[in-house]
Amino acid sequence: MNSKLIINNILRFVLLIAFQVLVLNNVYLGVGVVPVVYILFILMLPTNTNKLLLLFLAFLSGLCVDIFSNTLGFHTFAATLIGFMRIMFADRMITQNDKEVESPSIRSVSIKQFSFYTLILTAIYCFAYLMLEAFNFSEILSVLLLTIINTIITYLLILILQVLFIKKKEN
Repeated sequence: MNSKLIINNILRFVLLIAFQVLVLNNVYLGVGVVPVVYILFILMLPTNTNKLLLLFLAFLSGLCVDIFSNTLGFHTFAATLIGFMRIMFADRMITQNDKEVESPSIRSVSIKQFSFYTLILTAIYCFAYLMLEAFNFSEILSVLLLTIINTIITYLLILILQVLFIKKKEN
């Protein structure tokens, strides 16, 4: 990784965590509805990121949100889980013509690829987080409903952030 990419990722980490804990965690959209756009940091890490580093960064981002949100490790677990899921299959979803993408974004891959990638990992995150929060299988229907709502809202916010802040790919 070059120094510009490292600085961009550090800046993205700080800004997304700050946006999450200072703004989104304080916006009331309904019971259990909280968009989690800080996961965009995990989603946009370069595809050639070391696997252990990726897991550590996912863990660290979740831990930071947990510390500032006063939650019991729910974000840490869910963020680490999507870091692991990204290692397992997601990077294959965002390659172009068998060529690795430096940093997955709406501008570096097709909208279809990015949407599928983002929706799958966001749904996994939301389901894991909400199941831990409910910690009761009798609540599965409400967890599934909240997972769908949170996934859609988070996905739309991620798309808005992508359109506003990601530069076009230079050919």
